[in-house]
Amino acid sequence: MIETKRLKLRPFRAGDIAPYAAIRAKPEVVRFLPGGMALCATAREDAERIVPRFAALWEAGGYGPWAVEDRGSGTLLGHAGLRDLGRETEILYMLDSRAWGQGLATEAALAARDYGFGVLRLPGLVGYALPENAASCRVLAKIGMREEGRVHIFGLDALRFVLTPPAG
Repeated sequence: MIETKRLKLRPFRAGDIAPYAAIRAKPEVVRFLPGGMALCATAREDAERIVPRFAALWEAGGYGPWAVEDRGSGTLLGHAGLRDLGRETEILYMLDSRAWGQGLATEAALAARDYGFGVLRLPGLVGYALPENAASCRVLAKIGMREEGRVHIFGLDALRFVLTPPAG
């Protein structure tokens, strides 16, 4: 578990399924994800599948997406963390729209970046965002990632961002 100024980042647990499904049922939250707003209709089933999978990633590989909680209230806000894509590690995040505009995605992404470089000693990180998702592009830029170009990934035409660890 990692705590930041305003967040608690921890492995997912079974009790997260219902609140995570409620977050994924919001069109504004899923509109830029693979599958888009159609994901709202399968939010409960998706949460039932994703929550245990995210938890299992920690057991199998020593890292994965965390459940993101508000430190003060304990409210689940979404997910953030790292995902092994085979030849590279992706930094990812998805927060409830109630948490937008407060710098929380950047705070969570910074924690994931620092964990990836400081604890896991990863050789680099990638991030992907749709060009029209300006907020996500800003988060990736704020944590030091640079845009590398457009790619087709996860069935989407996205911008690819990269970051290598600081020297020293």
